[in-house]
Amino acid sequence: MHGRRILGAIFFFGVLAFPAFAVPVIDPIPNASIPAGKSLILPVTASSPNGRPLTFTASSSTNSIIVLVHTNEPFWKMSVVQAAPSNAPGAFPTPFRGGVVSVTNVGDMTFMLFREYAPHTVDVIQGLTESGLYTSNTIFHRVIAGFMDQGGDPSTNGTGGPVFRYNDEWNPQAMFTGSGQLALANSGKDTDGSQFFITVAPYRSGDFGYVIFGQLLRGFNVLSNINNTPVDANSRPLADVIITKASLVPDNFDTVLTLTGTNLAGVAGTINVVASDGAGGLTTNSFTATTVADANLENPFIYPNITTNLVAPVNKPLTNFVFGYDFPGVTNYWYVLYADANSSVSATNSFINIITNQLQMVVVPNANYAGPVSFVFVVASFPYWNYFPFTTWFYDPSQYPYDSQTYTFTFGDTAISALGTNFVANVLTPFTNQLLATFTNGVPNSSTNNFTAFINWGDNSTNNGIVVNGLNGLKDVLGSHTYTNAGDYPIYLTIQSTIGASATVVSTASVPPILSIIPAGAQNVVSWPAWATDYQLQSNTNLSPANWLAISNFSTLVGYASVVTNNTTGGNLFFRLKQ
Repeated sequence: MHGRRILGAIFFFGVLAFPAFAVPVIDPIPNASIPAGKSLILPVTASSPNGRPLTFTASSSTNSIIVLVHTNEPFWKMSVVQAAPSNAPGAFPTPFRGGVVSVTNVGDMTFMLFREYAPHTVDVIQGLTESGLYTSNTIFHRVIAGFMDQGGDPSTNGTGGPVFRYNDEWNPQAMFTGSGQLALANSGKDTDGSQFFITVAPYRSGDFGYVIFGQLLRGFNVLSNINNTPVDANSRPLADVIITKASLVPDNFDTVLTLTGTNLAGVAGTINVVASDGAGGLTTNSFTATTVADANLENPFIYPNITTNLVAPVNKPLTNFVFGYDFPGVTNYWYVLYADANSSVSATNSFINIITNQLQMVVVPNANYAGPVSFVFVVASFPYWNYFPFTTWFYDPSQYPYDSQTYTFTFGDTAISALGTNFVANVLTPFTNQLLATFTNGVPNSSTNNFTAFINWGDNSTNNGIVVNGLNGLKDVLGSHTYTNAGDYPIYLTIQSTIGASATVVSTASVPPILSIIPAGAQNVVSWPAWATDYQLQSNTNLSPANWLAISNFSTLVGYASVVTNNTTGGNLFFRLKQ
């Protein structure tokens, strides 16, 4: 990230006292059943008596069961309340959608998000969360006992979402074989938004119909309480179940495992999980994992970002291989359709080949044609895939037995190569002509009028950028915006030529948090927003740019703040957060 700022100062310093040496404790892990040939996502929670962050490793006693420990992933926390009469036991007022309602507490839920499995999805959820879209603005509007709890709609009725939609992201290890799995709700293929649901049981018919992007770690009782709340005929809770706060947070004591089993049922193995605090504290917990027969046949899906040969000169064909995931026992049926009328008359000699269950696509442009040609690629587990939109499956289009993806090939153009630029902005401070990316299409002195730029700012707002000439023959994309909340916002920027070539790059806008310091008797409490996990607390005897030292005390998560408590001995210092 670019930019370094002093964000807070106070005259105090001390050393945080840790408890006497004690080893970490891993909570009991129940024995697990893995569908043969498939995967199971499993939460692991632990505690560290001395407050030190934990690192996890895991091993399997058999090579027929593979265990993966998810590391370096973000965590997402939300607090939930339910509307109640003001005289109900424990009732208190809370802000909600511009007013105040009386509620009782339901509790908190903490999830690990899977950037490894669904990077774009996690970027979107991060930006929407930091923009405040979920906080005191959304509810769990749909609850089905024994199945799932659904929320995250800013319209609160299941019809709303952000001002944009985005594509599904599939991973063969992300399947609905467990519980507490966090997934995107949708209204069909590639219509993802802000709505999500959390499962309370396996949901195998949802495999590769809904994007799994996280796993519940703490708060299963909260999930259950929501799932058991009374609902009306439309599955909406009779009393609103409100999300009062959502934020990314640090979680130094929990992890998630993904177990993948052999195709054979009845294979058992011992899974050993080790937690270390990095200072000699070490503990192990073990459980048994067994593969079980699985009759489910998953629908195939198209791997993302594999079709890369997208731009060619006039009269030159383009050849690409499109890969669909091969599940055991499933035959991939491939279909290709023209995406629009112009495409259907601009590459009429194009053809496909099926090679070992995968698709080879050769796009042959008509003579001297310059411009885009778009195709829809379809991979299905059923030879009559196009029958399903006309059946009762119409009411749940995510479960159609196919996956589709549209690709655009451009002829008579050159490829765009772009690089995003990270920057720092301030809360509620408008900026204009901010450099977001540089790019080239390899053609010297090409006109800036040949390009457009579309900006998704990450906070549920979009607009168009300005393309100008930059240094060294490059072109710059400039943008203007105002962020209303602190946060790190992933910006998705799409650059498009007038002929048809395009490129999408990701930049980050860092809107710094505020450091807060509160005297408390002989102690001082320094805190900052919990989402700011990439920031480091530092101290110095003055405000000189040099000699800032990192504070080695481990922060504690208190609500939605990272907190360090020090005594007043040791002299007077200034403090800051540095990214």
